[in-house]
Amino acid sequence: MKAFKYLLLSLAALVFTACNLEEDTSSFVDHNTFYENVLQCRAAVNSCYNSMKPIFTANYMMAVEGCTDLWYCTSSTVDAILDVSPAKPQMGKNVWQYGYQGVMRCNECIECIAAANIDEEKKMALVAEAVVLRAFYYCILTSFFGDVPFYTERVADIATLEKVRRLPRMDANETRQALYDDINNYIKYLPQQRTCEDKEARAGAALGYMLQAKFMMWNQEWEEALIPLHKLETLYGDLSQYPLEEIMWRYKNVPEGIFELQLNYAPDGVQYYGNVACIMMPPHQGGGVFNGVALSGYGDTMTAWSSLRANNYLGIFRPAYASTPTGVQQKEQSGYDTGGIYNPLPLTYDDNAVDADKNGINDNVFFTSGQYRYYVKLDVEAATTGVNAAGKPIDKRIEYKLGLGNYETGGTFQYVRDWGVPWPGPQFWCPNITSTYDGNNYRLFRYADVILMLAECYCEKGNDVEAIRYLNMVKERAGIAAYENFSSFEELTVEIRTERGRELAGEFMRKYDLVRWGIWYDQTYTYTNYAKLKDKMKPCHRYYPIPDTQCGLSGGALTNDEYTAEGM
Repeated sequence: MKAFKYLLLSLAALVFTACNLEEDTSSFVDHNTFYENVLQCRAAVNSCYNSMKPIFTANYMMAVEGCTDLWYCTSSTVDAILDVSPAKPQMGKNVWQYGYQGVMRCNECIECIAAANIDEEKKMALVAEAVVLRAFYYCILTSFFGDVPFYTERVADIATLEKVRRLPRMDANETRQALYDDINNYIKYLPQQRTCEDKEARAGAALGYMLQAKFMMWNQEWEEALIPLHKLETLYGDLSQYPLEEIMWRYKNVPEGIFELQLNYAPDGVQYYGNVACIMMPPHQGGGVFNGVALSGYGDTMTAWSSLRANNYLGIFRPAYASTPTGVQQKEQSGYDTGGIYNPLPLTYDDNAVDADKNGINDNVFFTSGQYRYYVKLDVEAATTGVNAAGKPIDKRIEYKLGLGNYETGGTFQYVRDWGVPWPGPQFWCPNITSTYDGNNYRLFRYADVILMLAECYCEKGNDVEAIRYLNMVKERAGIAAYENFSSFEELTVEIRTERGRELAGEFMRKYDLVRWGIWYDQTYTYTNYAKLKDKMKPCHRYYPIPDTQCGLSGGALTNDEYTAEGM
């Protein structure tokens, strides 16, 4: 673990880079004299948050959302096409380094604060917060790499460093069970409240319960998962009280949120900006024009990056075609009846815009070179009324999840106009973005996820009544038809998984869901629109490899057996 070798050289200085101007920094270099009061202990816990920021980046979004059945990115970067290996880990290097940096800082805080001579109630609350944060980092590490080394000791000397560096992979299920139990032991010291009720929105009981539920669902321990899920239900109540509009990341620390990465505010008071919006907004062409459409309020100096696009499985409206410019549109082979899981979209055909296909055959459409294409346009009336021309209700989430155009002016993004393929939507766009500086909070967990987890657990337990009741809570808020006429648990399972796709698309978890269900490779290979990803992806890519450098430092304790089997 290369990160530990570097960090040990100046452990105190690194752990306590999170101090603010009100804190006494004179004793930060000496662990024996630092943890002398609550402010110092709190500063130490503040530092535990900092390792999240280098993980939740645009490349991480590409790795966990852009390489799935929902999204793709036509970037040639390694993460976008999964051209990764132990020798070329790309985003795996960052997740490993900063994930374990976070673990190390949490271990430091837990041990040192527990021994501090401060008020017992405040002490245990800070220890519990660090315990939850440690579980958060291990949640990312086990989801991203699978089995990983697990340790909870403070790295206080070279001997401990050497011991930790030579730890082998531990079974991820065992790691998750240990973390579940660890949270159980400490969560009583945290206020039993929604995260928004903490003025600083720190990691608290809500995040602890969420992590416990995630761990047990990975382990397929459905009864154990229901315990923390129902704790969250008690805290958060009726889903319908949370406005759908507030899923947008520009709204910070909303009542529905369970945990958000604070990007314009950090616990240490330092301003920090991310870059995820750069691949979640339509390409910027300068002057506030995004993929051919002017958008007010989004700035005019954004750097143009390759953005994610929706796979056909998520949402598509196929252009119509004909043999002649005045021929009958072949709408029966396109449009409403061939949409993805967001079907129908508030799009229609532009009868006044027809042209010969200049691009030949395209994977996203059925027509061939030489035929005439009727372009797509944003149907503002359908978007406003919530019902399309065929009388079908439009999912309310589409307005936030998918970028189709400007609903005020009716302008349709060029790529949507040409191919019917949407960009990510305003949920992820950053108002007044400058260059690559994304000032949104990243909402990592929210309550709708809890409701769908409840639906999945009850489905797995064979309780269709409760599973459907929770599933329909999410559908009702989205304004779509309830699930009725139960026929089989297999069908219900597919419906719950599909609903997770609709509700949580773009929220850093689609790949993890697919891997947890054991369907990532087949599902992604079947539905991705990106040929280069299909060419590179292999079943072993369900998890990222541990970087070769870390395997070397472990003295051979760490291996990448799945990658070795694939010749990598």
